[in-house]
Amino acid sequence: PLSGGPWLVREPATVFAALPPLPAVLPAAPPAPPDPQLLEAWRDPASRWMELELRAIRAEWTDPPHAARAIMLLAVAMHDALVVSSEARAAGMAVSDSTALSTAAARVLAYTHPLLSGMAATEEEAGTWAAYWRQESSLAGVAHGRLIGATVADAVIAWATADGSADATAVLELPAPAPGVWAPTAPDFAAPQEPAWSRVRTVAIGAPEQLRAPAPPAWGSPEMEAQLAAFVRAQAGLTAEQRAQADHWAAGGGTVTPPGMWVERARELIIAHGLGYGEAAAIYAALGVALHDAAVACWETKYHYWFARPIQAMAERDPAWRPMIKTPPHPSYPSGHAAFSGAAAEVLAVAFPDAATDLRQEAQDAARSRVYGGIHWPIDGEAGLELGARVAARVVARATGNSE
Repeated sequence: PLSGGPWLVREPATVFAALPPLPAVLPAAPPAPPDPQLLEAWRDPASRWMELELRAIRAEWTDPPHAARAIMLLAVAMHDALVVSSEARAAGMAVSDSTALSTAAARVLAYTHPLLSGMAATEEEAGTWAAYWRQESSLAGVAHGRLIGATVADAVIAWATADGSADATAVLELPAPAPGVWAPTAPDFAAPQEPAWSRVRTVAIGAPEQLRAPAPPAWGSPEMEAQLAAFVRAQAGLTAEQRAQADHWAAGGGTVTPPGMWVERARELIIAHGLGYGEAAAIYAALGVALHDAAVACWETKYHYWFARPIQAMAERDPAWRPMIKTPPHPSYPSGHAAFSGAAAEVLAVAFPDAATDLRQEAQDAARSRVYGGIHWPIDGEAGLELGARVAARVVARATGNSE
């Protein structure tokens, strides 16, 4: 249900219509087949490339907004390459899908993680020739696949270089200190993280302020006092299970981050349902778009309200208190974990309706884990889940061809 048209390549027919004549692009003799185990690992090239992306995110300590963007760009490049390949094949052209997908993926991965471009090039060769080695494609198919993949990657990278992400780290002027207003927190007192991420271009939702969460309770109001009381109760009675949940969802630096955790969950479902890599690529693309757009929308709301973190309030109430998890350097409302999880769970619920109940429960767990970890108010998770769900609705509408 999510395998609609391309996300970023607007006119697929123009890609293969401009390809050079076949004799000019036929490759030399292919390299020798690799170890059978490696060849088997490329049977689902979409998941293979997503695995490599998550390795890169871990290795480079990528923060969640950048991780979501990288996941989206890679997944969209793979999906769009397959869309173009399908149209080229329908026009009578021999095309290796796995070659087109892998060429596009390798180039985009090298763009988002330039320090790992050598790894991307090495993996590209295996992905390029896998179908040929399995006698599922011809040399002509490989040649056309390479050209299509490269052209799609160029289009995706051109979109990405103009998306505004390079300017998202600009330091904005901090608001004046006041009760309920975010300020750098212990122990690092770091500057605000990605304060201009709201300026980054979205794929499916348009201007992020359209989905801005409603204002949080006024500081000192009865509603906010109820939030504080609920937070204090939760911290006073943490169970071993709740601590484990907080630790499971922490996903800090050096991990796959929360967006990556949902990619891993998608991979589990893809394997369990025995899906082919074309279906897998479509799911990863819709998921990636939802994660990326949720990051932009969530960060827009965060830096619109500049809402204080629990550690700021607890410093006055109980100076000896410390959160289980280090407080991230950005405003509290809404929760990024919850926004990512709300968006991901709803997209995956469409792809895997039999798992919808479990997926939504996992999103709720992710949101609550941040309260257990001592870094979010309960309302942060509630607003984040709702924001993520609204992002997902637009993404699904676009993926299924039902958007206005």
